[in-house]
Amino acid sequence: MFLFFLQVLLIVSNIFVTAHADSFSEGMDAAQKGDYQAAQQNWLAAAKQGNIEAQYNLGALLLSGKLGQPDYDSAMSWLDIAAQKGHDEAAYALGMLYYTGNEPDVKRDQKKAFELFKKSAERGSAVAQFNVGAMLMNGQGVKKDLKAAADWFEKAGEQGHSQAQFNLGLLYLSGSGVKQDTKQAYSWFKRSAESGYPNAQYRVAKMLFDGDGVALDHVQAKSWFLKAQENNSVEAAFMLGFMSYLGLGGSQDNLMARHWFDVAAKGWDRNAQFYLGLMNQRGDGDQKNLLEAYKWFDLAASSGHEDAHYYRSAVAAALSAEQRQQASQLAQQWFDENHDTPHKHYNKIPHQH
Repeated sequence: MFLFFLQVLLIVSNIFVTAHADSFSEGMDAAQKGDYQAAQQNWLAAAKQGNIEAQYNLGALLLSGKLGQPDYDSAMSWLDIAAQKGHDEAAYALGMLYYTGNEPDVKRDQKKAFELFKKSAERGSAVAQFNVGAMLMNGQGVKKDLKAAADWFEKAGEQGHSQAQFNLGLLYLSGSGVKQDTKQAYSWFKRSAESGYPNAQYRVAKMLFDGDGVALDHVQAKSWFLKAQENNSVEAAFMLGFMSYLGLGGSQDNLMARHWFDVAAKGWDRNAQFYLGLMNQRGDGDQKNLLEAYKWFDLAASSGHEDAHYYRSAVAAALSAEQRQQASQLAQQWFDENHDTPHKHYNKIPHQH
């Protein structure tokens, strides 16, 4: 999945730059003290004199809500003036306004957004380079071009943009816009993972687990799965349970497997739900509990796990009608208690809604 990490820098920041007009510096001092009315007056005077930083800061202030309701017309006018003079943050902020839109004040215009991001990207802004790459990849405001997207992701990635590094890894993994190269994919995933990007941490772990693009190493894979799980990766929690269950990357541990499967199951990982059913059916690490087994197989089946249907039927054959009803109630109770937890939906039916 290609996600945009798009942030609008609209709050006045600590921009201490050389200013040609005293009013700009006075505006900065006022903003630092929380006197935004005085900041506006000073920046307006400096902006009219052509001070590019004042023009940007004035536009950002008018959007920030520090003066009351945002004044989009005036803000965008000043941001545009600064952007035309080559101010990267102004071009980026203006691009974000067009990208997201805010009807009726700002009409969404992805073509304009792309043009503005590209101006900022060409002057070296890593976040703008990522945005340009993402829009090229998705065909937003511009014709889809995966090769050009890869080029921009590489530019941003070389500057340390972790999501650009991750996206470039995905392109190398699939051979989209670039020649397929699992070693390159691993390299870019690793750089992103080392910056703390959870999706990349999971990818690095999975490639180490499978020996894909890198030597198979279950010990290292487990360490990366742990890092990804610390960042709330449900898939990583399942893999930690799976590795504990089979004794991969360490000793076999059914209790630890149950723990990780439970964590993943609460994130609505259907494979984790299935394995909890299997462990309860077999009595792995505990006594057999067919009611719990039925419950977990029922939940996994409701999420589209095909094998769970058959296993649920096998367990049902060993239960009385009263026990089956009780097990179904346990499944429904768990469903009701956990359905508000953020979770993924599969393109399978049925799903209990």
